[in-house]
Amino acid sequence: MFDVISIGAATADIFIKSDSFYRSSRFISVKRSAKNEISESLICSGGGATNSATTFSRLGLKSAIVSLIGSDPLSQYIKKDLATEKIISLLAEKKHETTDYSVILVANDGSRSILTNRGSSRLENKHIPWSKLKTKWLYLTSLEGNLDLLEKIIGFARENEIKVSFNPGSRELSCRRQLLPLLKYLDFLLLNRFEAETLVDIDHKNSEFWEKLRKCAPLVAVTNGRLGAKILTPVDTYYSPIINTHPLDETGAGDAFGSAFVAALIYNHSLPEALSWGIKNSASVVSALGAKKGILSFKKNSHVT
Repeated sequence: MFDVISIGAATADIFIKSDSFYRSSRFISVKRSAKNEISESLICSGGGATNSATTFSRLGLKSAIVSLIGSDPLSQYIKKDLATEKIISLLAEKKHETTDYSVILVANDGSRSILTNRGSSRLENKHIPWSKLKTKWLYLTSLEGNLDLLEKIIGFARENEIKVSFNPGSRELSCRRQLLPLLKYLDFLLLNRFEAETLVDIDHKNSEFWEKLRKCAPLVAVTNGRLGAKILTPVDTYYSPIINTHPLDETGAGDAFGSAFVAALIYNHSLPEALSWGIKNSASVVSALGAKKGILSFKKNSHVT
């Protein structure tokens, strides 16, 4: 029996940080034909499933991961990181296929742009080890738009009394009419502000924005970057600002928040305490390069203020 199983993307992430990247309110760019110095770089596993599973494991929970990877050299970074973090691998592997990977350009203020190469890693029903999904929680990240699989997973969870958290990606949100009816069966829905606006199809400044979100799922979190996060229940709203920190890389902040929040729920903490766990973990993650280096352990989480 696991405490939580993460299902979704597993990628190889290549981080490149340079003080020579030009940044504006809309762009991170480099001069044409320029030869720029790299100040820091990193190659590691990434994707919502590996990032969340790492948080769960470091916070003392028995965690596993279900993802689809290729059989190329990049897949070895994923396997190595999972083994290091003591995460049980339920990976499916496609022979002679490439693993998804991303190149992340990180500016000196921590902002980043991500270039992603999609391999053949879209999870299908045949890739899910249904008999091995013995867990208290399922933590779902993007399924690359496979809403049929999402519906099947939710149905399986309800039949087996498993709680479900979901952080949809852009491909799920692009099918919002098919997605919305499924969300009421979740136990926790995680969105950033832009995803939330897409889901309810109105701007966050609209007076109906928060009430529409509140009706999407029994428990909803909306993160808003450096403006903090809100938790919505049918009757209550909880808010927390961010912890003041100097961001080195904003990659993985949402994964860090959502997985730490769910970890706190598994430990039967209150919603305000779960919100605090999410804020602490995301603040720590953006203080280091990559989506995993800053993830808090159980001991470190209790000492962050």
